[in-house]
Amino acid sequence: LETMLGDVAVAVHPDDARYTRFVGKNLVHPFVPRSIPIITDDTLVDMTFGTGAVKVTPGHDPNDFLCGRRHNLPEIIILNDDGTLADNCGEFSGMPRYQARVAVEKALEAKGLLRGKEENPMRLGLCSKTSD
Repeated sequence: LETMLGDVAVAVHPDDARYTRFVGKNLVHPFVPRSIPIITDDTLVDMTFGTGAVKVTPGHDPNDFLCGRRHNLPEIIILNDDGTLADNCGEFSGMPRYQARVAVEKALEAKGLLRGKEENPMRLGLCSKTSD
């Protein structure tokens, strides 16, 4: 949750009719002064998984990094070397990462923006030769 402070876009699949009218528009980040564009990306987004909309955080995720490069998105680093949140994280700046995770969740809930939590299986790449 805390990495949402480094979000720079929301990606949807270009063939997903649910989001067509939103592509090219912008969202307002709930915690930092940043406009978040809604983009399409058929590599990052699996429209059958979850909501079909993916937050893009190029500074903290390798797949998002590649998406960011494809779309010329900025890479915002939100973590300091000591695991605290950087100065660009608004009210959460300086908090230890795991404390910030809880605080961000509570702040989303307080703003009426938390729509629930679900356990999702982690998607990990496997070696084609060894399946490791």
